[in-house]
Amino acid sequence: MEGPSRKEPFRYVMNQPIECWLEVPAGNTGPGAGKLTEGVLLDLSRSGCKVRTSLNLRFTAGDTKLIIHFQLNEDKLQFEGSVRWGWMFGLGQYQYGVRLDLDEAEEAMLLHELELWTSSSSPESI
Repeated sequence: MEGPSRKEPFRYVMNQPIECWLEVPAGNTGPGAGKLTEGVLLDLSRSGCKVRTSLNLRFTAGDTKLIIHFQLNEDKLQFEGSVRWGWMFGLGQYQYGVRLDLDEAEEAMLLHELELWTSSSSPESI
């Protein structure tokens, strides 16, 4: 039996969090609908990410949609996803796990951006 052939990490952890913006689509009735709220991207994989923000989504599993905006390299990226979990993280801060809903083209773009980011980052910033 051969060992795993995985060539990429499950998750890219940002030792220096990357600024991001979270958008709750305007059609939603929850907090922050139709507005951009600042946050930080803590880790990222091709299936999801972890973010921290001041936005209290009053999380209910599976029905909170988000659009996350961030920049790893030169291109600004924007992906849709669903909040999978959330909790309060300190005073007025919330941390959320977001499952990204990517099509094939978006997944290829994200993988390319992650490859560029890791090759241009120093070991201290990955």
